[in-house]
Amino acid sequence: MNRLIALRRDERGASLMLVAVSMVALLGFSALAIDVGVLYEAKAQAQNAADSGALAGAGALILTPTDPAPPTATAEYFAELHEIIKQDVMIDPGADVQVDLANKRVTVTARRIAARGNAVPTYFAKILGWDLVDVEATATAEVDAASAASCLKPWAIPDAYDDLSAPNGSYNPGDYYNQGVTSYGTTYRSSSKDVGTRLVLKQGSPGNTVAPGQFYPIDLPIPNGPINGGDRYRENIAGCNGQVVNINDNVTTQNGNMVGPTRQGVKDLIDQDPGARWDPVDGVVNSAFPPGGSPRIARVPMFDPSHPPTSGKQSLKIVNIAGFFIEGVQGNGDVTGVLVQASGTGAPAPGTMLSTVRLVR
Repeated sequence: MNRLIALRRDERGASLMLVAVSMVALLGFSALAIDVGVLYEAKAQAQNAADSGALAGAGALILTPTDPAPPTATAEYFAELHEIIKQDVMIDPGADVQVDLANKRVTVTARRIAARGNAVPTYFAKILGWDLVDVEATATAEVDAASAASCLKPWAIPDAYDDLSAPNGSYNPGDYYNQGVTSYGTTYRSSSKDVGTRLVLKQGSPGNTVAPGQFYPIDLPIPNGPINGGDRYRENIAGCNGQVVNINDNVTTQNGNMVGPTRQGVKDLIDQDPGARWDPVDGVVNSAFPPGGSPRIARVPMFDPSHPPTSGKQSLKIVNIAGFFIEGVQGNGDVTGVLVQASGTGAPAPGTMLSTVRLVR
């Protein structure tokens, strides 16, 4: 009996029990510190992939607003450029990409889940029965109208207008022009009626009657570039001027005959992406650049046709900006091309042919 009483009072080994219980708690905290951190990183990487795919898909939707196939393929491509915990993102176009043509939205979901055999494994949390964890993230991007753009070409053309008082179709600019009106025939806009419209841009003479497609050379400064004259004008055609121009900004016309610089600048530009062409269904195809990235997709500023330039250098107010796919140049300096939807920046501005994309979820 004394022996039993002594054993009952003996505290040797109690610390071993405490250590055993503590180890479970410590492993639990390790699971929180390490595995939860890994899962947060996986979630962030999945979100980056979804964001990238949604934005890229919406960008492609600008160019093909009635066809979901290019936005879907573009979203898949850009999302799959990412990794989730050292494993490439795998996108199922049918399940992970939704294109809403009516609302101009693209939704992408990036997943690492057990149903696909690629859930994220845990380390210490296995002790608690969590061997694999599903991780996914969703993003939605939409297309909206834009009010500014860079990479403008140095051609100011008159915004579209109707001479409602002249049934014979002659153009006499007057009070019928209204900036921002989106009815067809008044202002170029992002609709099937304007996208795909072919124009021939011809240099006009200040003081002459304004005609559709007639352009006036404008002077766009280039940081660290030519100071002025034909060299700067030509570089603004062949390259991308990073200066951002907003609707309602003023630009200055440039004097002189620009036939030679126009021809050379356009030829240099086309040489950067010679295979690109306009397709009425698929938009700009055969480009060596990602969707919407061809340098031949120019941004062209437009002025109020009721206030055309007169003689000498003039200040013109920009009332619209349109995308213009440059197809070629003729010997007399006329530039041929097609009105297209193009990417821009800035706050929404109804009535333009510029679009921007933004994440909404």
